[in-house]
Amino acid sequence: MSTEEAPRPVGMHRPQRAAECFAEHSAAEKDRLKSFGDVFDEDLFDEAVDLVLRKLQRMEDEGRA
Repeated sequence: MSTEEAPRPVGMHRPQRAAECFAEHSAAEKDRLKSFGDVFDEDLFDEAVDLVLRKLQRMEDEGRA
């Protein structure tokens, strides 16, 4: 774990929302997949991420995520 990724003390930060966490994970996964050099449908990946983010946002707005 790099110093940039060091955990913050509990209570010292706002908990990360599901949509934020998924967006961060998706960005890292997109970079990882692009680095393999295999066929990677970036547009399809982006569409899928957008779909999930919209669903998570709706769930968060309803207090279910």
